[in-house]
Amino acid sequence: MSNSSTQAFTVREFLPEDLPALKHCFVELQEFERELVNHRLPGAEIADRYIQALIQRKKENTAEILVAVVDDKPVGFLSVLLSEQLEPDLNEPIELAYLSDIVVRKEFRKLGIGEALVKRAEEYAVSHKAIYMSANVLANNQGGRNLYAKSGFNEYELLLLKKLPTK
Repeated sequence: MSNSSTQAFTVREFLPEDLPALKHCFVELQEFERELVNHRLPGAEIADRYIQALIQRKKENTAEILVAVVDDKPVGFLSVLLSEQLEPDLNEPIELAYLSDIVVRKEFRKLGIGEALVKRAEEYAVSHKAIYMSANVLANNQGGRNLYAKSGFNEYELLLLKKLPTK
């Protein structure tokens, strides 16, 4: 896949040698989100345990980690988790795939990589019998919201959060 006016890229499954790049991307995503909301933990502090949990789910065949590559260099990733469900007390049971993370390194954005990652995640989810795909995005992450809207996501539920005064 490629954007006709820019660099060519491919999307493939995660390989063990992608681990340093995956960690770098995760830290970049977490630090970006920390700029938007100050209660996020530092990326470097949580990256190893978070990524190991994703890799474990991949080994259990309940998740996939997709990697975007430019010139044999990983420049972005997306993780998709299977067997998630909407609140079971309120909804009929459905197979749901959840996009838990998506990040494209700053210098590789606006090339269609994010959309290609989401499309590949959809293909993976459909092949595993998912009926819906969900994602969370911070309300003030306009780039993320735009990507999901372009990829066909609709707002479903809105979580409201209010910081309370401390005593």
